Amino acid sequence: MKGYKFIAGAVCPACGDIDSIVLKNDDSEVRCVSCKFTKTKDEELIQSIKILND
Repeated sequence: MKGYKFIAGAVCPACGDIDSIVLKNDDSEVRCVSCKFTKTKDEELIQSIKILND
C-alpha cells in the first residue's frame, strides 16, 4: 500500500488481527488490511492500539 506503513505487532481494535494495521505516512489515518477498518486521526485511538511484545 503506497503511502502507508505497517505497524509491526499492532492488533486491530475491530477484528483482533495481528500485524494488519497500517498507518498513513502523514499519521492522519489508521487502517486494517484484513477487515477494512478505517479511522482518521484520533489520539485516543492511536494510543489504544495494542502492540504485542516478543
